[in-house]
Amino acid sequence: MAHCPKCKSKDLRRSRTRTRWERWRKAITDKRPFRCRACQWRGWLPLSAAALEQVAAQRRSATDPPNLRGTLLARSNPRHRLDLHTLDRFDDDEKDN
Repeated sequence: MAHCPKCKSKDLRRSRTRTRWERWRKAITDKRPFRCRACQWRGWLPLSAAALEQVAAQRRSATDPPNLRGTLLARSNPRHRLDLHTLDRFDDDEKDN
């Protein structure tokens, strides 16, 4: 079970995404938004091992749509590596503004 980074409480719950950026980040990373019921902190934490395996299984089963094969929209390399630390830094910069 995860702890709140602010008050160390275990009373966390998943939070809904609010913006397009958050929905996109949720779709491409293994972090999810959480809220602490004790201190109202809201932020992103990694998923538990069980939840992470469920997400990985869903991603493995997804295929490219057959109508895109052979077109310019077809993916040449469906698995790109992402630098998640860079994404987190971008999100922190956005909060400062």
